[in-house]
Amino acid sequence: MTESVKFKWSESMNRAFKQLNIEKKKRILNAAFEEFTEKGYEYASTLVIAKEAGIAKGTLFNYFGTKNKLFNYLVEYAFTIIKKEYFDQIDYEETDFFTRMYKAGQLKWKVYVMYGELMNFVAHLFVHQEKYVLPESLQKTRAALMEEFWTSVFTKNIDFTKFRSDIPIDTILNFIRWTMEGYNAELEQSFKSENLAELDKKRLEPYYEEAYEYFSLLRKIYYKEEYIGGE
Repeated sequence: MTESVKFKWSESMNRAFKQLNIEKKKRILNAAFEEFTEKGYEYASTLVIAKEAGIAKGTLFNYFGTKNKLFNYLVEYAFTIIKKEYFDQIDYEETDFFTRMYKAGQLKWKVYVMYGELMNFVAHLFVHQEKYVLPESLQKTRAALMEEFWTSVFTKNIDFTKFRSDIPIDTILNFIRWTMEGYNAELEQSFKSENLAELDKKRLEPYYEEAYEYFSLLRKIYYKEEYIGGE
């Protein structure tokens, strides 16, 4: 059974930051997301973040303490948003595997449209994960989110009778998982040399369309003939 993902807000966040209005918080966070995504942790400038956010550098440190605490807060905040806006919104009433995967893709796209800077930051973390050693609590959170996808999103309340009967279900799911992981790994490799802060809807949309085409092909491969056309 998948362990429920729980979050504890970073204690490093100053109360003064909590009391800011939503727009000012968003401006500060997005400035930080963009700077860390574009330059990575080592070369990211807190002076640039403060300037882009329209605040003094000293004010930024008053809110977060240190550059490292700011970075870790961004990671924690990003994971929290992904949990709330993506995982908690998955339609588990949808029992068709490939329809759920399609809807999950649409939901992820919706989250990207709402939180572009945040999602680019998370993509940067995963593409360059060898550069970052997160605190143990954040490592566990990241692992728990990934596990939730491969268990709950992948299998919870799915109608497995639609899959072809000549191949064990576990084998089919493994084949699909390996296909998805391979595709993601290929994307991550292709994005390593790019500035992920410059990603936008126009740049990413073809990859979503390509993924939907792959799901359509996988449906034809692994579903019984009567279910190939959808529900």
